[in-house]
Amino acid sequence: MKRRLREEFADWMRMKNYRPATISAYVSNVLDFVLFCGKRDPRELSKDDVNRFLSMLANKRDVTWKTQNQNLCALVLFYDKFLEKPLGDIGKFAAASKPSHLPVVFSRDEVRKVLAAMAGMTRLCALLQYGCGLRVGEVVRLMVKDIDFDRRVVTVIDGKGGKHRPVPLPAVLVQPLQEHLARLKLMFDQDGGWTVALPNAYGVKNPGAARSWGWQYVMSARDLVRDDRDGVFKRYHIFEETVQRAVGRAIRIVGITKKASTHTFRHSFATHFLEDGGNIYDLQKLLGHSRIETTQIYNHVMSPAERRVKLPIDSL
Repeated sequence: MKRRLREEFADWMRMKNYRPATISAYVSNVLDFVLFCGKRDPRELSKDDVNRFLSMLANKRDVTWKTQNQNLCALVLFYDKFLEKPLGDIGKFAAASKPSHLPVVFSRDEVRKVLAAMAGMTRLCALLQYGCGLRVGEVVRLMVKDIDFDRRVVTVIDGKGGKHRPVPLPAVLVQPLQEHLARLKLMFDQDGGWTVALPNAYGVKNPGAARSWGWQYVMSARDLVRDDRDGVFKRYHIFEETVQRAVGRAIRIVGITKKASTHTFRHSFATHFLEDGGNIYDLQKLLGHSRIETTQIYNHVMSPAERRVKLPIDSL
């Protein structure tokens, strides 16, 4: 695919408010498709080429059904919406049957150990992931206005799929968050306020919001960064990679050998929620899943001991 077209597709998705991770993945998927088709102009390719590509993913690359479905979504978006050349019925293609891997889950003791090996803002991020079941991107993008201490609610704005959802704020996190925000507010006042990048065209409707306390990031970065679009120095949130590195370091320190990451805190929240008797439909809302089938995978990783499953050897 020509670089210009690739960039136009990425810019179009940004205009449609797709998440950076989604933009990167979809551009990569479409590029992979074009390379498979011999680097021909994608505007000249047809639904038959898409059919062959999807079948190849299943037959030769042995991808999971989620990976194949993501590639299909990327190509449908690229042709139907961006190029405005609908693919129509692409026919029957070889469906990937390889299941997705079961989520890696911390035990409760492992959660305590990993958190104990962390400190500062990254530890607070991990606490919010495990305490509220948030994705790391949702945590770092939280703004002061999104936390309601009186109602004990955290509102996730523009989560995966652009959806908003409220989640309960655990009582144990109230004091650490309030202390963190008090320190941040002191710095904010001493500096005479900071400017943040506002979403969409909100800055046009309410220009004063960019320097208001409520719109500041809870996980504010240490340094101001110059915005190339308007030349103004702004304070953004810390990088997701900063939290990921801190969690990875803590996992190594405590000697956990599982293939765990910062996302394991979210998986652990979901699994422990069900083990404690939580409802699968409540969990679906808390995690922000569109389909209940996505949430039901946590039924398969619940601890048999927590489900009070009696094992035959115990009766010997």
